[in-house]
Amino acid sequence: MDAGTVLMHPSLVDTLLRDPVVRRRIGLGLFLFTLVTALLVTLYPFCFHLGTASLSRIDWRLYYPGHSDRDLVLNLLMLAPLGAGLVLVRFGRASLSRVVLEAGALGVGTALVIETLQIFERTRFPQAADVWRNGTGCIIGAIAVALVLRMIERRRRDHPSSIARA
Repeated sequence: MDAGTVLMHPSLVDTLLRDPVVRRRIGLGLFLFTLVTALLVTLYPFCFHLGTASLSRIDWRLYYPGHSDRDLVLNLLMLAPLGAGLVLVRFGRASLSRVVLEAGALGVGTALVIETLQIFERTRFPQAADVWRNGTGCIIGAIAVALVLRMIERRRRDHPSSIARA
């Protein structure tokens, strides 16, 4: 080894994500944990009332100035791990554009289920804006993890001798 070569030790994340089986298990766990958590957080205490259901309860605006930035950020973050989990499961099996499209459909579909169920809860107020925000968050999570996985893969491919194998 010459003086200019730096020996890189893989991080725990790099080591775990190297094995496709482990990566898929982590992704499936993250995927399921996010779904369960999102349903619990948005629908608890699960007091559904059919008499409450009315389309007039839905806030149909897709954007409204003066609304809380906190709500926007929380909606973007809520389903980002769902997109991340999807990428961990699908990475290497489908193209990035395909996985991003799937993440968008999954995020919007999940948000539609949640917002539809909120119609039946007296304490919840469904908003159309939440659907696109959650879907966008799912896409952002998918893209972020896909870029990290590509970076790890590229680094391993470009410098195979400089990365210590775990």
